[in-house]
Amino acid sequence: MTSRYVKPTFAILAALALSLAFAARTIAAPAAGLNWEVHGTGSGGVNLLGGGSSGPAMSQYIGNGTYSVNLLPPVFFSSNGAGGVAVGACDVVTGTGSVTAANGDTIAFATVGMLCNESDATSPFHYNGTYRITAGSGRFAGVAGGGSLTVTFGSTNFIKIDGTITGI
Repeated sequence: MTSRYVKPTFAILAALALSLAFAARTIAAPAAGLNWEVHGTGSGGVNLLGGGSSGPAMSQYIGNGTYSVNLLPPVFFSSNGAGGVAVGACDVVTGTGSVTAANGDTIAFATVGMLCNESDATSPFHYNGTYRITAGSGRFAGVAGGGSLTVTFGSTNFIKIDGTITGI
């Protein structure tokens, strides 16, 4: 009861099943990383002994939340090229921070970068650095990622976190 069409039909069905299985696996594969941005405004200050900033923040994955950045005392002194020559014109600093979602889930990170005065030693500071996600809680447990982090200190502080996050 075999026909000359059974083998070719079986071969076509097997190829179709294999291609569907491959397509389903490709669709279900996790993304290599998602673009992640956080924007916030807050308060706080920084000087030669360190400092920080915190306030409300908004992100694609946290909704309305908060941010916090704490910078440790500087570890290196240099000129910023804009006339700042006093100690504190530009300093390499390290620190930590976090972003907290409205429900309390957090993403913690470590940061390193340059803290510079705008012009002279008495002008406002700007922090330009990088960050690496170190921990997460709640729905952010197991996330990883990193990117750039900027904070502009003044009467109102502004923060922007920009990078890649995985594991969401």
